[in-house]
Formats: sequence, C-alpha cells, structure tokens
Amino acid sequence: MRAKTATASFRLDESALNALQADARRQNVSVNTLLNQIVLAYANYDRPMKRFNMLKLPASSFKHILEAATNEAIIEAGNSAGKDVPNTYIRAEWGKLTVENALSYLKTTADYTNLFEYSEVVRGGRVNVTLTHDFGAKGSLFLQRYVQAIFEPLQKPLRFQPDENAVTFELQ
Repeated sequence: MRAKTATASFRLDESALNALQADARRQNVSVNTLLNQIVLAYANYDRPMKRFNMLKLPASSFKHILEAATNEAIIEAGNSAGKDVPNTYIRAEWGKLTVENALSYLKTTADYTNLFEYSEVVRGGRVNVTLTHDFGAKGSLFLQRYVQAIFEPLQKPLRFQPDENAVTFELQ
C-alpha cells in the first residue's frame, strides 16, 4: 500500500536549498524525494529518539571505541544497550514488546542509522536475520549481545552465526 501524500509549501534558507539540490543531483533523485526522505528520517527515528538523548557519532569513532574495549566490556555494553533504549522505544512506538515489533525496531534502526544493514529471509516458519556492518569482530560481538538482550524478555531462543562483518540469527 502506498503512503498518502499531502502538499505543503515551505520557505528554506537558500544555502539549505542549494545543499538539497546538489545532493539530489548526486543521488539522481528529485529534491522533493530527498526532502521527503529527510523528513521521514526525522519523523520516524530522530524525533522519537530525542527522548533518549541520541547522539550522532561517526562510524570510525564507534569502531575505535570498540577496538579499545575488552571483549568483556563489549559484551556488557551490548547487553546494557539492548535492555535500555530498544524496549522503551518499542513500547512507545508499537505498544508492546513482541517478536514482530523487535524486528521492526531493528529494521527501523537499520533504515535510519549506519549501525548495520538489515536483511531477512523467511523459510519453513523460521526467520533468518542478518545484520551486516563494518565494525569487525568486536562489532559482531556487540551486536550479538545487543540483539540477545532485546529478545530475552520474549523468551525466544536465538541461534547466532556471527562473523567478522555480520551477525546472523534465526528465530523459530
């Protein structure tokens, strides 16, 4: 189903419009499409994440933090991060924590952050999810623990297959 659209008129700072036009040309999309993507990112992710004091961090900085940490510290950080924001966000956005809503949270995170790319395959009643990233083995360690912490309250066993640049898990 296609999303409903509405017409609106805005006044923009000239430098902002120039930046939008340049980026739209580079991405081979219309300014309207690019602006809609930017506003959707704000509405669907940045706006609700403000209540969690979200900060934006270069991927290379996150990778440096991971590289400087011990595996034990990364496991604890992934566990704490997975128990903290996701549960609250899911309840605020969709009403309750369910498998479907947890997967929607991961998809939303993938859509609006550069933490990982999300892909999903459903076969024979099993859902296989792959989170691809550029953070190395320690990034996989963090993401595996993060995902485990999100799903723990649901008492859904997950089977993980991490490698250096991805975490794959299976749900039944």
